[in-house]
Amino acid sequence: MIFTYEKTAQAITIPEEINLKSQNILERQHLEKWVENYPAIIGEDLLIITTEYDKFDKTNERLDLLALDESGNLVVIELKRDDSGKNVDLQALKYAAYCSTLTLQDVIQLHYTYLKKKNKKINEEDVESRIKKFITDSDFEELSDKPRIIIVSKEFRPEVTASVLWLRKFGLDITCVKLTPYELTKDSVAFESNILIPLPEAEDYIIRSEKKDNIKHNKTLTQEENFKFYNQLIQGLEQILPGNYPESSTRSYYGIPTGIKGVHFEWAFHGRPRNSFGVELHFENSSREYNVQTCNKMKNFIKIIENKTNEKVICMPDWGKKWARIYIEKKEGQMTDELKNWAIENMKIFIETFQPELDKIN
Repeated sequence: MIFTYEKTAQAITIPEEINLKSQNILERQHLEKWVENYPAIIGEDLLIITTEYDKFDKTNERLDLLALDESGNLVVIELKRDDSGKNVDLQALKYAAYCSTLTLQDVIQLHYTYLKKKNKKINEEDVESRIKKFITDSDFEELSDKPRIIIVSKEFRPEVTASVLWLRKFGLDITCVKLTPYELTKDSVAFESNILIPLPEAEDYIIRSEKKDNIKHNKTLTQEENFKFYNQLIQGLEQILPGNYPESSTRSYYGIPTGIKGVHFEWAFHGRPRNSFGVELHFENSSREYNVQTCNKMKNFIKIIENKTNEKVICMPDWGKKWARIYIEKKEGQMTDELKNWAIENMKIFIETFQPELDKIN
């Protein structure tokens, strides 16, 4: 439900919920263009790779939009106007299967062709740089063979939601976005965009639970190595600084919550292939201003960290698009006993120094 407030009259107005068909709003000419130009309306920052993609072998089917998320996952976006229908989940699954064989070079070529059609003066090297700059995941090397799926509709039939919830249990990342239109005036329509699946209030738990189940059965050799390494770091840290630490990570980094939204301590390997390791404090709130301000307040304690660790502390209040971080780094990419001891001892110093100060300002 949405409502408007008229300040002069001090009155609340509840607009009437409508359907898109009655407003002559079409899937391809309108919905697709909106998501293409403003992907954030379906809940996240995406890079649209191409639209109306139909270059599948042995079929003339066509998907609405193909995108990349910031982790470097392909995202198949399927749009329905007012009713999802009974088979939109199967349709989206087929498209995801068709796209599962695409390589990074395929995606670069697709995006290059897409931009050329829009009369953008750009070469393939620029396109590759644009894509890699958009991807923020330091672990990214190549596209996964399991594209994500986002289905957008005003209404979702129970047959679809039941299938989506079941498929998510098997590690398929499928999101249902409910787009509800309301008539404000004769010439103005408002939209409410909500993530129906996974439930936003339970999303963190659901995703952790699903990943935990999948990790047990689908670890790669690198993931096994990371999981074992971070498990040893956690056990070592618990011995000298008891706490409730999250389960070990299969990724190249491991985060420790501070209890403050968007702020966490982190162990992380850097480089491809990995060539250094950091003990870090990250500021990844949705507000860039908050991240910069909080990071700058913590700068006052850098000398204390340097004296205790005998390491040079690096402060980056402008890290990436809107994040900030403070860290020390060891030029070592191998999981040696020396690196483990260094990581454990210095994380203890980071937590004991920064956590009380973070608690004071929040």
